[in-house]
Amino acid sequence: MKELVKEVKQKREFKELPDSLVERILLLNRKDVKKTREVLRKYFGVFMTNKLVKGRLDSKDVLKKHISSRDRDYSVLYKRIFGDEKTIIDLGAGVNGFSADLIGKRYVAIEATKVYVDLMNKFFEEKKVNGKAIWEDLFNLDKIVEIVKEEARKGETVVWMFNVIDALELEPNYSKKLIFSIIDKVDRIVLSWPTRSLQKKKRFEARRYWIINFISENFDVLDEFEINGERFVVFDNTNN
Repeated sequence: MKELVKEVKQKREFKELPDSLVERILLLNRKDVKKTREVLRKYFGVFMTNKLVKGRLDSKDVLKKHISSRDRDYSVLYKRIFGDEKTIIDLGAGVNGFSADLIGKRYVAIEATKVYVDLMNKFFEEKKVNGKAIWEDLFNLDKIVEIVKEEARKGETVVWMFNVIDALELEPNYSKKLIFSIIDKVDRIVLSWPTRSLQKKKRFEARRYWIINFISENFDVLDEFEINGERFVVFDNTNN
């Protein structure tokens, strides 16, 4: 398996992904290297094709050039989702950490692409941000739960999961498993998914009723809204 992982990562766009993630996708695709690369490119390559690996640390420049964040109006979004939380844990953060000047709280990014982790940590150090970025595979459930538990001990904590559920569903129902594993340790979760294509800006036919129904059946929905082609749901565990 190590040799297959190495073969997949011979492509430059995949070098920054954790071996554990590549191995998992290989197993899901019956060790087919070509199919594995196709899946990784579809769900993770969108974040790697941007020219963000040259050390740019201007926050507005990064956020506007990164395909997952360029359409977000962070000032509007943060006014809608911020509460009394002391800490934000951002699962699959991409480059959200470059909006830290608008956050003003402890911010912990968990991201699978190491170059973004390194850039965010450099940015945090230069801007004196109270936070850190961690290079980790979101499918490493025990590690994610450990990080969440440790951070939640420091005070009220919110987890962000922006545009990650499609990638998490490479392992069927993993999104639900992850949410169930952390919801009782934090105060709220803010989940989002795209309602239109990131590239072509066309609205999706799929409405993702499965995740909407799952949340409404198991948790207390605090807020729902859409901003610039991204649907957000804020929920907590007070129903249970």
